[in-house]
Amino acid sequence: MTDTPGSIQAALDPDRLDAAFDLVAGQVASGQVREAGLAVGRVDSLVRSVIFGPGGASTDDRRFLVASITKPITGTAIVQLVEDGVLDLDRPIQEDLPGFRPLPSAPGRPGGEAITPWHILTHTSGLQDGGEELVVATRPSAGQLIERVSTQPLLFAPGTAFHYASDAFYLLAELVERRGGRPFDEHLRERIFRPLGMTGTTFDPADDGPDAFPLGGLFDRYGPLRGAATRYFVSLAMPGGGLWSTPPDLVRFGRAMLGGGTLDGTRILGSSFVELMTREHTGDVLEAGSPPQPRHYGLGWYLPGRDPGSPASERAFGHGGATGGMFIVDPAWDLVVAYLRNEWGADTAATDAVIEAVYAALEEPRA
Repeated sequence: MTDTPGSIQAALDPDRLDAAFDLVAGQVASGQVREAGLAVGRVDSLVRSVIFGPGGASTDDRRFLVASITKPITGTAIVQLVEDGVLDLDRPIQEDLPGFRPLPSAPGRPGGEAITPWHILTHTSGLQDGGEELVVATRPSAGQLIERVSTQPLLFAPGTAFHYASDAFYLLAELVERRGGRPFDEHLRERIFRPLGMTGTTFDPADDGPDAFPLGGLFDRYGPLRGAATRYFVSLAMPGGGLWSTPPDLVRFGRAMLGGGTLDGTRILGSSFVELMTREHTGDVLEAGSPPQPRHYGLGWYLPGRDPGSPASERAFGHGGATGGMFIVDPAWDLVVAYLRNEWGADTAATDAVIEAVYAALEEPRA
């Protein structure tokens, strides 16, 4: 891994990114990928952004369901309140949400009273999701998902292992509302999206702004009812996976993180709190299961450069999504990459290839 590029300006010459954008064009043209968008930026600019769909390539924005790329945005809202001095990452959630009472994993072990926002942001809470099949079969409301995650037995004692959980992020949204004094979506809009100029980012793709590509993958099973299934999913407004956005919007968010929480003179988070979010917090725990595996996470951020074989630097942070997207912010290369798709349960091979192609373009020319 390379942590210090020889020349950032040369590394981000737009002409050297042709191969990555040509790769995405080929993925869509061949049918490997239905639609996709790729945007690349650096701290001071959007370098290039192109959308690829049935009609070919376009620079017009389109919305994609970014799925779990929502998590670091929700995490940012939480850490904003920590910086405001109205929320403590180590305060038990139960003190703010009395209805949150999951049972311990075994008699004599800690239960929900021990879980803090830090545990949820690092996926070390022991909370568990209902899973896609449960959602498809029973169509629970957001309130029912919150009730389930608040009452189900834990998988393990909080802080002792890693288990990825999305439904738990509903609890973070409730904390934002309780501690921040406004609805969660309004907090995101007023404290993150509007200040950063993320005009296409929303929980509802029908809002004013760019059109959205239809959801594919898991949603294809609904056939002519796919629209109704999408509307149901949108109604859940999942704080751990429900945002729709555009590649340039995500690049603006990433540029703010590269800038220590500031973009174009607008500050959404202090640099020390960006550092808090993006350093590793899970180095001493292993993923629950067999065999146990290390997982590298900050607060709401995945750390891709810590995984073997990743082209990202060890300073990189980002997140992927179940619809095939990947978002990476890499301070070592002054780089932001947003590659988005709209196919739930998408194979990650195409996504990995695009990220590899972007990083290959950033290497210094060899003699």
